[in-house]
Amino acid sequence: MYESMAELKSSHAIDNVVNKVNTILKRKEKKANKNVIVKACKNAVSLLWSKKKEISPTVLTIYLPSNGLESIQDIVVPNASSDEEVSESRVVDDSIHNDSFSINVRALKNELSRQIGHILQSARERTGGKSIINSLRMSSFFTLVFKCIKPLKPVPPIKDYQQYRSDDSMSPILLLRASNEKNYLLQFYPHSNSVDVTFNEIWIEEALSSFNLVGVMHVDDLSYLIRECALTHNINLDVENLSETLKTEILSCRSTFSSASHLLTVVLNLEKKDCMRASDDQNAVDDHQSFSTAEIDTIIGRTYTTRGIKRSYEEDSIAIEPNRNKYREIKLSKDKRDLLHLKDTYHITDSAFNAIFQFIKSKKKLCSLAEIERLRKETNSKFPILFTKTSAYVRFEYAIRTAIFVARKHEPKLEQFDTLNVRFNMDGTLIGNKHIVAISINCIEGGYPCQSSKNLVPLEFIADIKSVKQISLGTKIVDIRIRLGGDLMNAVYVFGLAGFSSNYPCIFCTQHKDDLHVTEDTAYDKTVTEGKGRNKRIAIVHVGPTSYRDVTKRARSLAEQASCLATKANDLGYKCEPLFGDLFDYQDYCVDTLHLKLRVFDVILKDILSHASRTGKYGADHLNIIEQKIEILNKHCEKTIGKRFFFQVDSDNTNKTIASHGKLSGLLQDHFFIDSFPYDDILDDGIAKSARIVVNKFKEILHEIKHTSIKRKGVLKRLSLEFVKEFRQSGLRTTVTPYIHIIGNHLYEFDEFNNLGDYNMQGVEKNNNLLSRLYFSSTNPAKNPLLTMLQTSYRMLEMNFQDEKERNLMREFARMGVYDFVEEDTTEFESESDSADYSPARHNKVDYLENEDASDQEFSSDTRETEEEYDEETELDKSM
Repeated sequence: MYESMAELKSSHAIDNVVNKVNTILKRKEKKANKNVIVKACKNAVSLLWSKKKEISPTVLTIYLPSNGLESIQDIVVPNASSDEEVSESRVVDDSIHNDSFSINVRALKNELSRQIGHILQSARERTGGKSIINSLRMSSFFTLVFKCIKPLKPVPPIKDYQQYRSDDSMSPILLLRASNEKNYLLQFYPHSNSVDVTFNEIWIEEALSSFNLVGVMHVDDLSYLIRECALTHNINLDVENLSETLKTEILSCRSTFSSASHLLTVVLNLEKKDCMRASDDQNAVDDHQSFSTAEIDTIIGRTYTTRGIKRSYEEDSIAIEPNRNKYREIKLSKDKRDLLHLKDTYHITDSAFNAIFQFIKSKKKLCSLAEIERLRKETNSKFPILFTKTSAYVRFEYAIRTAIFVARKHEPKLEQFDTLNVRFNMDGTLIGNKHIVAISINCIEGGYPCQSSKNLVPLEFIADIKSVKQISLGTKIVDIRIRLGGDLMNAVYVFGLAGFSSNYPCIFCTQHKDDLHVTEDTAYDKTVTEGKGRNKRIAIVHVGPTSYRDVTKRARSLAEQASCLATKANDLGYKCEPLFGDLFDYQDYCVDTLHLKLRVFDVILKDILSHASRTGKYGADHLNIIEQKIEILNKHCEKTIGKRFFFQVDSDNTNKTIASHGKLSGLLQDHFFIDSFPYDDILDDGIAKSARIVVNKFKEILHEIKHTSIKRKGVLKRLSLEFVKEFRQSGLRTTVTPYIHIIGNHLYEFDEFNNLGDYNMQGVEKNNNLLSRLYFSSTNPAKNPLLTMLQTSYRMLEMNFQDEKERNLMREFARMGVYDFVEEDTTEFESESDSADYSPARHNKVDYLENEDASDQEFSSDTRETEEEYDEETELDKSM
């Protein structure tokens, strides 16, 4: 057509080529933007011009980008007048209204973007480059045409879900189910190397609700349906990562999720690339013809590979290594062995070794032991610790001032309080062959940080505990109120009660053990017999709920205790005088939610195992059923908490019952009692359903206590009464324990008048573990171990203050009570932001003591129970 390539560069030739391209596109029902076609034609001519001149090409090949091609039928019709009617059948196929359909989400996004772009382009052309807002407002509506919507027809269901599919072998699958006014929707749309799974807000809401309640997200039903759809099309999904991918995508929309209609699309990769409908995955068709290698070389010239196959590097072998390198290698190996020998010989933990290594790496030096001993002796001399052969302690006023100084670090406006509440923590622990009572205090107004084991001020039994009534805080005199902290067994000893085995086992009220189950909802009139012989008479007594504050509702008091001890011993559960006299009233003690959680879950598990051990069979048949249930429970343990807690047949029991072994602490209980616990596999249908309800009700109480920053009036009370009611109706046992009685009668009272978090004993229990480590790692355990332990505790407390000036101020205030808080407000505490290395670096110096057994405490909450507490509660369970 053209005799030379020079003629192709003229504008007339370019216009002819463009017209021919448009003709070819029109014949194939395609179109493209004029500027794109012109640019492609010019590029083709330039490429042809740059090739070898001795070869005379006969074909001009023009490459158009596939994303620039559009079907002629993909039009957007803007309507400038409302008088122009558009038939409904032109917009949506009738089959969409009469049947279910599927939507290709990927294609839908592309079509929306392209057609909206057409609307904007048309508006720009009409306005001549000016603002297009007014032009768009003139159109009453726009018609959008989509090809990504396909009708489906019903096929046999999957499980309880209605299934819709087309006749295509790789057709999308739509699953629908209506249950309890909830409409479940799931679309499975396969592509060449992936699958798009789209589901509605009902699935998201259920997954997030389980995550918010127990911290575990359950997507088992969703995963099951996806796998069934994949089997229908014989698709190899990445099953191992399926659940994790779903959980990740659902959690990513947690912050923006609302109960309104919401769709979430998750892209799942395939393990192997299958031959699926490639035409559905491409938005345009590749229409250019195929060329041979010689024709391509003729058009664009010869091509060459830039490099060959990468060759691996092979080091030349040397028969004899230089003596210098060999000597260095031998010496390095010997030094490593010597260091490992030192670590094992002197019992240096991995955490301690790593802390020392990081210190040397950052400081480039290591002090000698003599310097460390001098510094330790100098630091110990700052603390006025008194010690005897059986005790080590400080004066109570010194401890109070220290606790206040520590609290003010977390609450700068502490001096604005007229009364400061100090929690007096007592807990017994067995260290070696010694029974040690560890006493510590913390200021409640300082907040939760003051409850951690590093911020507790250690004490011992001291004679002047009643002497401190007020403390000078700057220019203000502040009243000091001592509150008691500890578990229920500690309260039994302090208040001089008879304990859980008495007829009145509750610490807070004088309810009889036969009526511990009574709450506001279950009050009743009881017929009792009074007197003997001729004086015998029958009376009706009203048994109702009790209180821990209102003496008219049988709340305990020191006055009642004194009158009962004067007439009869052990009357109403009073055994002897309180340990500290009138220092603590019964209202000064609040239940410890940590031990409440542990004991209630222990009771529930014990009752579940008791019912699971009843098979109705005898001999070998009974033993076979018990072993099958034990296997089920152990599999559940391995899946949730590992092998540190397990079940086996009780060898001491001739009835062959199921017994648990190991420590099931607080966090392990949360992982153990999850929704997938095998209730139905080990219990009868009625008991299994009741046990599940009881566990879930108790979880709701724990969630309300732990995760609710704002108290919701009446919520905890309602949950507590519902829990006791369900526990009584469950058939797990006929009576309730003191802890369950406290939930039904006193827990919501504590929450109303106190902050339950202020009396949690987790920090105290961690401090007991810390004391045990300090005892066995003491530098002089044979001489004065208690003194060494107390000195170490105070040194760790002092190291919370990095600035030497702050440490000196704390020591001065604790000893003399002299400290100008007003001046401090305008100096140091306002420059808190300047000391950016304050919190993490300082705490890291002592964290290794609490983390050196991290491998053994992966899920543990570091809680500990004394032998006396276990024996008392076991005796109570047997008696009830």
